[in-house]
Amino acid sequence: MKSKLLFLLSLLWILSCGEKSSDPSSLAFLGLALGPANASASSGDLEIVSPKDGDIVSVYQLETSVSTKESGTLEVLRNGEKIVSINAESVNSDGKNRINVPAFKPTNGENTIQFRWKRPNGEILQKEIRVYFGTKLTAGAAHSGFLKNGNVYTVGRNNFGQLGTGTSTGDGINDSITKLNSITDISSIHFAQNSSMAIQKNGKVFTWGTNANGQLGIGSNNTDPATPSAAGTRLPPSEVPGINDAVMGAYGFDHALVLKSDGTVVSFGLNNVGQLGNGATGMSATTISSNPVPVVGLTNVIQVIAGSQHSAALTANGDVYVWGRNQFGNLGNGVIDTATAIQSTPIKVASLSKIKQIANGRDHILAVRSDGKVFAWGLNASGQVGIGGSGSPGPTATPTEVLNIQNAVSVWAGGTQSFAVLNDGTVKGWGANGTTANLGIGETTTSKVYAPGSAVIGIKGLVHFGCGATHNFALLGDGSVYGWGWNFKGSLGRPDLQTNWGAATPVSINLP
Repeated sequence: MKSKLLFLLSLLWILSCGEKSSDPSSLAFLGLALGPANASASSGDLEIVSPKDGDIVSVYQLETSVSTKESGTLEVLRNGEKIVSINAESVNSDGKNRINVPAFKPTNGENTIQFRWKRPNGEILQKEIRVYFGTKLTAGAAHSGFLKNGNVYTVGRNNFGQLGTGTSTGDGINDSITKLNSITDISSIHFAQNSSMAIQKNGKVFTWGTNANGQLGIGSNNTDPATPSAAGTRLPPSEVPGINDAVMGAYGFDHALVLKSDGTVVSFGLNNVGQLGNGATGMSATTISSNPVPVVGLTNVIQVIAGSQHSAALTANGDVYVWGRNQFGNLGNGVIDTATAIQSTPIKVASLSKIKQIANGRDHILAVRSDGKVFAWGLNASGQVGIGGSGSPGPTATPTEVLNIQNAVSVWAGGTQSFAVLNDGTVKGWGANGTTANLGIGETTTSKVYAPGSAVIGIKGLVHFGCGATHNFALLGDGSVYGWGWNFKGSLGRPDLQTNWGAATPVSINLP
């Protein structure tokens, strides 16, 4: 009896002095009475198939999978919180047990995902990865944003205060990357045209920049400078009232969308053709909402995007919905409408299914399917739909498969340019190029690329992308950042580069 008591006391001492689990129920799951526990697993015993450690996720959904060589029980935890427990009894003919975990929601910013595998003998194998949910690179018409350790850095054009510093020297060159001190603990940033948005980890939303159509969502539309080209104060980042559960945002030309943690969407700004999606009627060219309004008829949304005057959403089951402008077939329903036609409620793109991620430029939309194929529709005058052609092709009103892409993992777009990130970490672009050098292919003599061909020079191992109207950024797996395209007003953040010049080959970007 005495020896048993000493053993138990020794075991308790070892557990109390060892590394503490982030999950208070972990000891119960470890099943100490059933067998020994192992804090880690060799690669052959438990393999995390997806996602990869260090991935940056741009949709509000995590899809994870693991592979083992035996039956057992899998427990998945997110930031120490148990998400699911799965009994996996079958082993495939190849000797592997592939387990696809039901999709679950990430938290804003960093996510630590733990996988605990309980073997038939009671032994516990454990692995963990870290993934990030949010946007760390973004760009507008001529300003750029970077997110580092919860802090926002901006550079480029600042005539409307879109850099968020609260002051402006007018419409001059701002080619030095500057840290914003007025907002912190940011998990995601979203820029377009001359407006900017930041999502805080606690779900609050901050906006700054031009506001003539109420696109800052702060209850007014009279904050723009009287003379944007003149130096003076500008509105600093301001909190959008009434939102405490945001996970993602998107800016169009004059309107904005915010995805909330419950899978619903709100919008604000210009609503002349129904781009706010609130079901309103009788709109005119000056109809706006300077306060957030709910987008009707959408639930379980995992991504939102916005174009010039259209909006789109991706739902968890892989469906795409679009509303607003349809002048260039934006709605993907095979119809091309007038510039003033109104579509104020979301409609499903009927020909698409199993979509994993979406992107858009000014008036075209991209969608990557689960099999790695990409579909595009809308404005195509610069070849941005990627289906071949010459000259200035007409708009494509129905989703059409992009040529030469079979293994895409994500898509990105802005202005009249498009990009696909491939599963080997390289990037291919198509659409406008020329003197603005949008596509990063090393030359500017080709004004339009009508189908994906050459990869962006020197970009390998890409983990995240930021797309503006004519300039772009890439974050690589080693933490380095590269930019290319039109350096208008210093938007690439390199004081040593010529302004109003296209960088046809990516250049390194250093954050302070």
